[in-house]
Amino acid sequence: MGSKGRQRRNVVRFPAPVRQMWVAGAVLAVLSAAANMAGPLYPTYQQMWAMSDLTMTALYATFAVVAVPSLLLFGPAADALGRKPVLVIGLACALGGTVLFAVDGGVPVLFLGRVLLGMGLGMGTGAGVAMMVEASPPLRPTLGSTSATLVFVGGSGFGPLMAGAAAQYLPAPTTVPFVVMSVLVVLALASVCTLDGPLLPARQRWRPTRPAVPVSMRHSFVIAGITGFLGWTVAGVFLALLPSVTESVMATPNRAVSGAVVGAVLLCSALSQPVAPRLEPRAAQTIGLTALAVGMTLLVSSYLPLFDGGRALVLVAVAAVISGCGHGISYWGASREVDTLTPHRSRAGVTAALYLSFYAGAGFPAVAAGMLSLATPLTIAIPVVSMVLVLAIVVFLPVPSLVQTPIFHRAHREIPRARVAEPEDALLRKAM
Repeated sequence: MGSKGRQRRNVVRFPAPVRQMWVAGAVLAVLSAAANMAGPLYPTYQQMWAMSDLTMTALYATFAVVAVPSLLLFGPAADALGRKPVLVIGLACALGGTVLFAVDGGVPVLFLGRVLLGMGLGMGTGAGVAMMVEASPPLRPTLGSTSATLVFVGGSGFGPLMAGAAAQYLPAPTTVPFVVMSVLVVLALASVCTLDGPLLPARQRWRPTRPAVPVSMRHSFVIAGITGFLGWTVAGVFLALLPSVTESVMATPNRAVSGAVVGAVLLCSALSQPVAPRLEPRAAQTIGLTALAVGMTLLVSSYLPLFDGGRALVLVAVAAVISGCGHGISYWGASREVDTLTPHRSRAGVTAALYLSFYAGAGFPAVAAGMLSLATPLTIAIPVVSMVLVLAIVVFLPVPSLVQTPIFHRAHREIPRARVAEPEDALLRKAM
C-alpha cells in the first residue's frame, strides 16, 4: 500500500494534448475579447458619466499600463506554480473586471474593472501560450505558437464586434454585453478546472521576468520591436479612439457599426496571419508596414471635409480592413524573427521585452490623444495622432529592408528538401 501510494504520487500526469490546445486557446480568446470589448461603448460611457476626453482615453490606457507589469510579474508564475493555477487566477480576475463593467457603478468602478481585466490578460497570456506550445505535435512544433497568436488577435476583434451588436440590438446596452461575456468567462474557467495537472516534479523559484535581449540579436530585435510597436499603435487607434470618430460621422450613432469597424481590424489581422508564413520575417514586416501606412492614410483622409458621413464611414471601413491585414502580417513577421533568433535560455526575457513594445504601442494612442485633448477637442486630437503615426510608419518603412532577405520563405521555394536548413528553434527542440 505504502509503495503503491508513493508511486501514484510520483506520477506526472499531463492533459491530452488536443484538449489542452483547445482549452488554452479558448482561454486566450475569452481573455482578449473581455479586455477589448468595451471599445464601442466608450462614447456611451462618456455621455452617461460626463467623463472628460482625458478620462475616457485614460480608461482605455489603464488596461495596457496594468497588463505589462502583470505579464512580467505573473508570467514566470506559470513555470513555478503550474499553468492551471495561473489560468484560474487570471480568469477569476477577468470575471471580476467584467462583472464590474456590468453593474454600471460609476467611473471609479470602471477603472477598477479595467485594472482587473489587464491583470487577468497579463496572467493568462504567458500561461495560455505556454500550454498551447507544449501541446504542439512533434511534426508541427510551431502549431501552438501560431494558433495562440491567431486566437489572441481573433478574440481581441470578436470582443468589440459582439459588444457593439449586443449593445445596439439588446436592452441595457452597458450591461447585457458584459453579462454575456461573464458567462463565456465562467465556461472557460470551468474548462480549465477540468484539466488534470500537470503535476510538476519540481518547483522553480518565482521571480518577475526581467526584459533582456542578448547583444547578438539586439539589432534585429530593435527592428522587430519597432515594427510591432507601430502595428499595435495602429490597432490602438481603432480600438480606443475610432468609436468616437465613427459615431461623429453617422447621422444616427450605431454601436453595432462602431463595433464592426473596430472588430474588423483585428479579425482581418487574424485572417491574414495564415498567409504570412509564406514570407520571410523581414519581408513580412516591410509588406505589413506598407499596408499599415496605406490604411492609416485612408483613415486620415476620412477626416477631410470632402467626405460626408456616408462616404467617410466607407473610407473608415476600408482603412480598417487594410490596416488589419497590415497588422497581422507585420505582427507575424516581428514575432517570428525574434522567435527564430532567440536562444532558448533567453526566451523569457526576450519575450517579455517584445510584449512590452506591443502593449506600449496599444496604449500609446489613447495617452497621446488624451494629453492633446487638454488643449483641443478629441475630434481634432485623433486626426493629429493619426497623421503623426502615418509619418512615423513612412519614415521607418525602409528600415526592415536595409538588410533585405528574400521575399518568400525558403520552405516555399523550389529547393530540394535535403538542402533546406532547419529553423533554429527546431534544432533547439531536438537538442533538448
